[in-house]
Amino acid sequence: MDIAGVRVGGRCPVRIMGVLNASPESFYRGSVRTGARGIAGAARRMEDDGADFVDVGGMSTAPYLRTRVPERTEAARVAAAVRAVAGATNLPISVDTYRAGPARAALDEGASIINDVTGLQGDPRMPDLVAERRPAVVLCAHRPGGTGGAGVAGPLSRSVRIARRCGASGILLDPAIGFFRRSGSGPVTRIRGGWAGRDARAIREISRIRGYPVLVSVSRKSFIGEVVGRGPEGRLAGSLAAEAAAVIYGADVIRTHDVAESRDAAGVARLLRPGKGL
Repeated sequence: MDIAGVRVGGRCPVRIMGVLNASPESFYRGSVRTGARGIAGAARRMEDDGADFVDVGGMSTAPYLRTRVPERTEAARVAAAVRAVAGATNLPISVDTYRAGPARAALDEGASIINDVTGLQGDPRMPDLVAERRPAVVLCAHRPGGTGGAGVAGPLSRSVRIARRCGASGILLDPAIGFFRRSGSGPVTRIRGGWAGRDARAIREISRIRGYPVLVSVSRKSFIGEVVGRGPEGRLAGSLAAEAAAVIYGADVIRTHDVAESRDAAGVARLLRPGKGL
C-alpha cells in the first residue's frame, strides 16, 4: 500500500516512523523538541538514521498522565513543528492527534498522514476533515465510550469502515499498545484484565490483523517499564526486543523514539519471519 508516497507492506522493508514531540509534557523527555531549530535538527537526524516518516505530536496522549492542553495550543505546536520538519527534510510527515483542529493545522503546513489514537472516533469533526483533505490515516484500536474487550478486531473494523467511507488515501492499522487499561485519562479503552498482559497478547496477535499494513508503537512505553522496572530513559533494550517481536509477528511499520536502533532491529527481525532469509 502507498502511504504518502512510501510503499508499505508485502515485500517492502519494514518502515520506520520517527517520533518527534513538540509537547513538553510528553512522557519521554528525550523525544521533546521545542523551537524551529531544535525540531529541524531532530528531523534531519531521523532522516539520516533511516526514517521513512516523521510523526509530530503537540499533546501527550499517555493514558496515565493528565496532559490535555487547549486545542489551539496543540494546533499551534503541531503547525510550527510540521513547518520546521517540512523545511528540513523530504520525509512524509504524520501528525499525532485525535482532534480535527490540530490535524487541519498540520495538514495546512504540509503533513500528509493523520495518526489518530481513537481511530477517527474521538472527534466527530475528524471524518469530515479526512473526506475533505484525503490524507493517509493511522487507525488505532479504540472503543468509543472507553470500555470493551481487549481485542482489536472489532474496534479496527469500525475505524476502517469510517476511513474507507471518507476516502482516506491510505490506511495503517495500530493495535493500540498502551491504550487498553484498567483506568486512565484521555483516549483509553478500559478493560478488566491486566493491561501489560493485554499489550503482550496484542503483539503476538499481529498476524491476525488482515487487510491493511500494521504499525506498532511500543517504544519506551509503560508496558516495557512494567517488565524491566525502569523509567522511559532506561527502556531502549526492552523496546527493541518488543519491536523485533512485532516485526516477526508481521508488523510493517515501527513507530519509535530511536530511529537508528529500531531500524537495525527491524531489519534483522524481518529475516526471522517464516519464509524469509538472506
